[in-house]
Amino acid sequence: MWRVCGLLSVALSWPAAGAEWEPFVSPFNQIFPSVEIATATMESDGEKDPTVIGDDMSMIGVSMTATRPGQKVRVTVSLPALMADSSITATLPKAGVTYEIYPTLRWNYTALMQVRQARPETVSFEVRIDGEEPEQRVIRARLRNINDALYFVDPDPDASDDDLDFNWMFAAYVNEDSPLVDEILKEALDTGLVESFDGYQSEDQDQVYAQVFAIWYTLQQRGIRYSNITATSSTHANVHSQNVRFIEQSWRNTQANCVDGSVLFASILRKIDIAPVLVSVPGHMFLGFALDEEASEMAFLETTMLGDSDPGDVDKQMLRLARDISDDEDVQQSFLVFAAALDNGREQVEEGGDKFDDPNELDYQIIDIAAAREIGVMPIAALAER
Repeated sequence: MWRVCGLLSVALSWPAAGAEWEPFVSPFNQIFPSVEIATATMESDGEKDPTVIGDDMSMIGVSMTATRPGQKVRVTVSLPALMADSSITATLPKAGVTYEIYPTLRWNYTALMQVRQARPETVSFEVRIDGEEPEQRVIRARLRNINDALYFVDPDPDASDDDLDFNWMFAAYVNEDSPLVDEILKEALDTGLVESFDGYQSEDQDQVYAQVFAIWYTLQQRGIRYSNITATSSTHANVHSQNVRFIEQSWRNTQANCVDGSVLFASILRKIDIAPVLVSVPGHMFLGFALDEEASEMAFLETTMLGDSDPGDVDKQMLRLARDISDDEDVQQSFLVFAAALDNGREQVEEGGDKFDDPNELDYQIIDIAAAREIGVMPIAALAER
């Protein structure tokens, strides 16, 4: 993983002429509840920067230049609506060195999950240096909606090598632990299209396709349709985010944009041990899944085609599989649209080609949900609407 806030703090520090310390809220005085929840158990995997003291996964702290070796400092951050007072006591080893100091923030995660609309918040900072009287300052920050998914930050538009990629945040909206997933799987079994969801146990790719199609058909019967709603109420030229519905919202409202449909599908596949990925291309996202346990072969699915009815041309293998799955004409027609969605996904990946392997092509990414979980990206659990 990378150190999130240390890369941002210099560019985003709150200016205070003549001050010995400066507070900051990254990125650009905005707080994303989704990021705070998703990274709650994440640890930095890079070498510790000696100028960073405290929680180097935090995004709120102070910058201070030591005036003598061994200078003592105590930093407290307060945001009563969302966190308990959070403090850190530190020693700054070298004079003349600027240190970034981050308390571990004592977030109220339930309160963060309940943020359904952006609003302003005041973050208070208190710094006590060498036991002297403390100084206080505040930053007015914009608190973002829990559905706002941060995916890109450009700290300096004039620099090309400091962009921060947060595309992995989309994995936080994949929630294989949601009780809704079990409900959907029960409905999918009730269709009779498969006898069980056994993942890769059959070692048969046709069986994997059949399981994924049973989910597709269930979502289609539910009436899930494509919706292009992606905008958020809060915009910033340097901070890119997108509205992502929780899977419960997509299911209840029968609407899903390209990301919504992909995270909904990925949540269900994770539950039945079929390994999903999210495929990001410029302005769009769709689903991928492994066809075997070793992920030696992948399939890709354009989830926005759930509401389509005309499959166009499909290959003979898929025609055969459609007949094997069911003799019901409506089911066969749904499967042919599913097959067309597979073709569409494959074509998009082939069009992207080597760009998916280029670390400089941030618009072309394959987000492996299992890998995201391994580095600590937690699923965000939706709360019931109030």
